[in-house]
Amino acid sequence: MKKYLLLISLCGCCFPAAAQQKAPKWAEKAKKAVISLEIQDRNGTLRKGNGFFVQENGEAVSDYTLFAGAEKAFATDADGRRFPVTQILGADEMYDVIRFRVDVPKRVTALVPATEQPVQGTVACLLSRDLEKDAALPGGTVVEVSRVKEAYGYFKIDAPLTSSQVSLPLLTPEGEVFAMAQEDASGQHQTYGISVPYILSLRIAPTDLFSKTYAAMDIRKAWAATPEDAQIALLFYASQQDAPAYLETLNDFIASFPNVSAGYQQRASHYAYHRKDLAATEAEQERLLSLAQADMETGAKYMETKGEYFYEQAKLIYGVASGDSALQLPAWSMEAAWANVRKAIAENDEPAYRQLEGDMAFYRGDYGQAYESYLMVSRSPLASGFSFYMAARARQQMPDANLAEVIALMDSAIGKSASLPDDALVYLQENAGLKMQLGMYDAAAADYDRCYTLAAGNVSDAFYYLREQARFRAGNLDGALKDISSAIILDPQNAIYYAEEASIYLRRQLPDKAQESLLKAISLDPDFASSHRLLGVSYLRQEKKDEACKAFQKARELGDPVVDKLIRENCQ
Repeated sequence: MKKYLLLISLCGCCFPAAAQQKAPKWAEKAKKAVISLEIQDRNGTLRKGNGFFVQENGEAVSDYTLFAGAEKAFATDADGRRFPVTQILGADEMYDVIRFRVDVPKRVTALVPATEQPVQGTVACLLSRDLEKDAALPGGTVVEVSRVKEAYGYFKIDAPLTSSQVSLPLLTPEGEVFAMAQEDASGQHQTYGISVPYILSLRIAPTDLFSKTYAAMDIRKAWAATPEDAQIALLFYASQQDAPAYLETLNDFIASFPNVSAGYQQRASHYAYHRKDLAATEAEQERLLSLAQADMETGAKYMETKGEYFYEQAKLIYGVASGDSALQLPAWSMEAAWANVRKAIAENDEPAYRQLEGDMAFYRGDYGQAYESYLMVSRSPLASGFSFYMAARARQQMPDANLAEVIALMDSAIGKSASLPDDALVYLQENAGLKMQLGMYDAAAADYDRCYTLAAGNVSDAFYYLREQARFRAGNLDGALKDISSAIILDPQNAIYYAEEASIYLRRQLPDKAQESLLKAISLDPDFASSHRLLGVSYLRQEKKDEACKAFQKARELGDPVVDKLIRENCQ
């Protein structure tokens, strides 16, 4: 008991039942680490609270509740100097803690984290910045230690806590901070302390940026420790921020990672593609294009090869020039893009460079060059469904186009897209169309069947119509009828579908059913000439010659190109 009282005396912490003692020697300097915080939320409301520095560079901690909804935050130190909070470094809403950086001009006084976790019976001193010289520190004894995230402590102190003392530091008798004071959630004003080492362990993962915890604050969030993780965060920001805000984010990324070329490349792209969002006049927009070129040149210093620089430059110029045909700057022309991609290939003949060369050649209408470029990519490790698909499209546009060769390339595109069902769907449907042109109806129908499977049956009426065409020509009348019936269910106002249904009925020698479908088609579109012609055929097969000739005559009036022969043969 005497040993315990001696420890209290040495600490200088004031217990409710103990006599006042002088503050320990370290208290006068340590209290300079305590800061007062002023938070302005999104509604303009001001809130105040406590925090304290844990690093000389301005890193500090406080309670998350104070920052929730914050638009701006400011910290005032012991000397009355007011500094902005510039970054959120980590937060945990459940444990009500936050770690952040204050923009201080020089080193500040910071508390030293305890090297060992206090145990039950340890004296805890509560430190505030308004502590009078030589006055005793309020405090108490650690009466309970529980765990936070297994490795960190959560402490109960046998001393009361007022609302003005929330988020003040709790220190050991040696002056090391071990916890941040938290009020009893039950409202009993009991003092609790959450481990400072736990707060210091908090980091923002790229996928955390737009979680509820961090989205609740408008203050900029810290970058990940590595450029690779930080670049993932950039992608999140790009999809969430407007052009001016994202430019600030890119500026901050470059300031944080000045030797990473990706930052300069992405800012160059942002200047170029969003120049009309960032500047009102053409002169200002041209200035942004100049800044984009300057960023590309700066980024080149941190690229591994000259080829990479020329490639990135070509890609950016091509994207801008192809998207804005009114742009008349020589440095941002298709010719400039082409010159750069050729330089890139001359430096290092990479498949990615050939892919870009093919895209440019296709855009320029040089399909022979595009075809050769895409074939080179398709023979490389970078071969993909897209490279084969573009080779097929280029080949199809060439004067000596061979549909069989195009189909073979499309088959390769489909085979390369096994893990990309959306791409495979596009390739399959186009390939089915090509096979229809060559009369490969069974193969076309098979491709449509694969499309249906890839889409898990979630297809449109137009799909059913296309597959019906393939099945009909392949002689699968039952399958064709089923498809056109499905198309009609999805779009019962489409006259073409009823006419197709009638064609199937006529092929199956069911003219009465064909007549019914055609009358429906004509009711939907009275000027649909083919429906009148087919209606005439259905009447003929029912030996209703007069009705047939009237229908044929109507088809002729509407401009049907093939009905004259039917009239000559049946209505003279």
